[in-house]
Amino acid sequence: MHLKAKITGRVQMVRYRLFVKKNADKLYILGSVQNLPDGRVLVDAYGEKFNLVDFLGILNKGSFLSRVDDIEQIWDNMEYEGEKEFKIIR
Repeated sequence: MHLKAKITGRVQMVRYRLFVKKNADKLYILGSVQNLPDGRVLVDAYGEKFNLVDFLGILNKGSFLSRVDDIEQIWDNMEYEGEKEFKIIR
């Protein structure tokens, strides 16, 4: 299963991407996280649906310094074709 999420709020320069990666690794989720020029963060995540649902809840809670206002979500059955890891794109 594939989840593409765009997170709005105070999510840049508060270690949010590192928070996302650590939790993705714990849940065996593959994909990437990156800052967007408009101040949002993009998460491209692949894994088992139940893990992605848990992950979405974690994304919504956010890191200690962050504030999540909204998460735009797109779900589909696209297969993952990248590296076998979750990476932070700088």
